[in-house]
Amino acid sequence: MSDRPGPKIWGRLVRGPDMLIAEPVAPGVTRLSEAILTPPERSYFYLVEGRDRDCLIDGGWGFSRSLDKLRPHPGKPLVAIATHSHFDHIGMLHLAPERLGHRAEASVFADPDPLRTQALPFLADRPVLVGHACLQADSIEQQPCPLTGMVDEGAAVDLGGGVLRVLHTPGHSPGSLSILCERLGLLFCADTLHDGYVYDAIPGADRAALLRSHGRLRETGFAIACPGHGAVLDRAAAVEVMDGYRSGNRIV
Repeated sequence: MSDRPGPKIWGRLVRGPDMLIAEPVAPGVTRLSEAILTPPERSYFYLVEGRDRDCLIDGGWGFSRSLDKLRPHPGKPLVAIATHSHFDHIGMLHLAPERLGHRAEASVFADPDPLRTQALPFLADRPVLVGHACLQADSIEQQPCPLTGMVDEGAAVDLGGGVLRVLHTPGHSPGSLSILCERLGLLFCADTLHDGYVYDAIPGADRAALLRSHGRLRETGFAIACPGHGAVLDRAAAVEVMDGYRSGNRIV
């Protein structure tokens, strides 16, 4: 007989901002994750403060109903940039009235069905919650977060006092984006570059495209890589990760 707790219902786990872990990365930049998930399953998303508006880069799984307590000025306009449409990155995007992403995945944001977001079959019987509980598969439900604007390579998102530049870096998914904050030297690279297992054999993934995207990232002048999983990496460590992936080491 298994000691594992019974599966939990998704909707009963959604609470307030106390569910979020907030870690400073740089002045005005906070890395967020969800405490209800075991550390290996957490995805990281980022709140970037600007003079005129703030930016949410990705949105985690979606176990918090609000970000307001984490924002020094919650009345300031909030724009979200979605790096891609997988379930562990879109959960709180609906909290931003303005949502930007790549047109290649626009239909998934509008209708985040568990199969389209790849929550299933990935999460079926997978112990992802603290305490090693699973999620009840038929209870997985994320809020629609249709894009209000499309962005692609070279687009600039002005927050006032700083611009975020968009890079189209497909490979993990067709519409994967990376975001460069030139002022701080930060590269928000989601699942295109991180120090863990690289999923490059899932629907929509393309290893050759991912290698090209790594080449694109090498051309940028970032100092720190802020991935969607794993540790924040300095440039040398990020290049080492890309070298390892190119040599065939999918776990680095």
